[in-house]
Amino acid sequence: MQRLLTDIAGPFFEPDQPFRNCSALPYYQLDQPQWPYVDRDRLKRGLTRAERYLATVAAQGYTGIVLDNLAHLITFDAAPEQIYAPDDPCRQRALVYSAAFARLFEHAAGCGMEIFVTSDMQWATPAIRRYVGRLEPGNARLAAVNRWALEELFTRFSAVAGLFVRVGEAGGAHNQGAEYTGHLLYRTSNALRWLLDTLLPVCEHYRRLLVVRTWSIGIGELGDMLWSRERYRNVFDAYRSPHLLTSIKHGPSDFFRHLPLNATLGLPGPAQLVELQTRREYELFGMAPAGVAKLHGETLAAMRRLESVAGAWVWNGSGGWGGGQAALGQDGWSLWTELSSAVTAALARRAPADMAAFTRAWCLARFAGQGDNATIRAFAEAVAAVYLDSEEVIEDGWYCGPLRGELPRIGGVVLPTLLWIWWLRPTGAPVMWAFLAANVPDIPTCLERSRSALTRLEQHHARLAALAPRGCAEAAVVVESVRYLRDCLEVALALRETLLPAFAAAHAADRAGWRVALKALPATLDTLARHQATWDGRSDFPALELEEIAAYLTRLRNAPAVSWQQARLACALTRQLARGWPQGSHLRIVGAGVVALITIGLWRRPRVWPALAGVVVAGALAAPFRRPALRAALPWLSRRFFLLPSIFFEAGPSCAEWAG
Repeated sequence: MQRLLTDIAGPFFEPDQPFRNCSALPYYQLDQPQWPYVDRDRLKRGLTRAERYLATVAAQGYTGIVLDNLAHLITFDAAPEQIYAPDDPCRQRALVYSAAFARLFEHAAGCGMEIFVTSDMQWATPAIRRYVGRLEPGNARLAAVNRWALEELFTRFSAVAGLFVRVGEAGGAHNQGAEYTGHLLYRTSNALRWLLDTLLPVCEHYRRLLVVRTWSIGIGELGDMLWSRERYRNVFDAYRSPHLLTSIKHGPSDFFRHLPLNATLGLPGPAQLVELQTRREYELFGMAPAGVAKLHGETLAAMRRLESVAGAWVWNGSGGWGGGQAALGQDGWSLWTELSSAVTAALARRAPADMAAFTRAWCLARFAGQGDNATIRAFAEAVAAVYLDSEEVIEDGWYCGPLRGELPRIGGVVLPTLLWIWWLRPTGAPVMWAFLAANVPDIPTCLERSRSALTRLEQHHARLAALAPRGCAEAAVVVESVRYLRDCLEVALALRETLLPAFAAAHAADRAGWRVALKALPATLDTLARHQATWDGRSDFPALELEEIAAYLTRLRNAPAVSWQQARLACALTRQLARGWPQGSHLRIVGAGVVALITIGLWRRPRVWPALAGVVVAGALAAPFRRPALRAALPWLSRRFFLLPSIFFEAGPSCAEWAG
């Protein structure tokens, strides 16, 4: 395997500061609104941690790093036309970051590592927007700005080997105020090819690489580019430049389990990098063990059989919305993420390998010196055991197992089995639970496997707690992390035991079965309250964000008749969506269904007139004005009537990007 790259965002998170967006290097913790515009002390501390991190990943076998982002590195000082005024804060920050990262790049080059920089497309700042005018593909001024930025990157940083470009997720919560914004401009194959034809000649001239990420999340024509062989060919078939690569996620969706390999893996065209994630964002952000030996081993084995695959890009710090300080550790990652990084590198470099023996040796070396040999060896063995078992524990206790039949999709998005929770927030959206109840092959088996996973984890925790060497802070964190995972799995099981049978009954129009399932509501609410009481207020291991699901369960308890009607309608909508993304008359049916969901939610409720106005707006879902209606009304309506997971309106692109 030619390349084994890793991100380097984690070391720049300030360990004692709150954070939310983990999807890139946290410039929001470093930037300041006034001169000198960058917190230089924090930046210096981040660079010190990054150098330690570099030494570790280089020893593990990584060949390069990927650093965020182009927008914070460009001054346009050499551009033929003025973009930034001399005192523009964006220019001043770029000067500071350029000098700081030049030191980091020199250190990486000294370790024999390549350096890549990332960029969302289209990024913009106030000065760029003023210069460019209308942000749209085909704008000659926009093309010029992109070329000048790339030329400056390659001229200023001779060690930078290339640029990673993402076009499928920008804007919304990814924006850093009004200064650094992203815009989803490249939604069609033609638009993306226009961008490639703008950037690729610059990379060819400077003999650098352009790496285009195929990650897309259902928006526009390119929304299925991640997994669609036809879309992939349509975009990339005409390109044979050795300076162009694509970067694809290992599965047909985000970093989830229980999914096959990405269907675009190995297609003819540009060489490919495959994206893997060790700080498992959907599995508690590295705050708890989430093994990857099987998942990454199978992916890397498939990659080695394909000539078109040029390597892997492993995410040790990036991805997701949420997490606590236990995810960061001393240098931006937890023990669990560092172990998964080492496991992945070993699989990439020395496969086939005895990963159980490798894991035990790694854990023993990690805790050497913390006590007498017999004690340390026993504890290290217990740490290795829980890590190795955690892969199956997560699959059974956190996920709902594999879904039935063909990969379910809504529009351009392949749906995972983890629909019950998004990062740390369980959902109260009836459509999500209706979908899971319809697609989990065997609900009793799913629940039994969840119970077994919880029992095994309890046993691991008891063993670790008994063997932990006294006075070892890292050992104490390990024990606490397993207790945290145990409590999170308990929440998962409680919700599943109530809502999967309930929505299975709703699908079957079994009102009696619905009532029986909901008898578990008091116990489920008690489980949620117990979890909240245990972990609320902790910055290291934060409680799951239970407000949405608790509100929905309370609605089920207090308004059983209304909730039954909503559940039945959610099941009908699920069946409609399973037949394909609605168009034309089907879209009007779905729009009418959403209006009905809201109307049922208003039944017998006081102060309904403000919400009735929302019903009128939602009715536009079935009319030509549905896009502006979605932008204006959907977030508010969804919060009140549990239409979609609430996290959708906090994380990633804004609702306007989807609706537009």
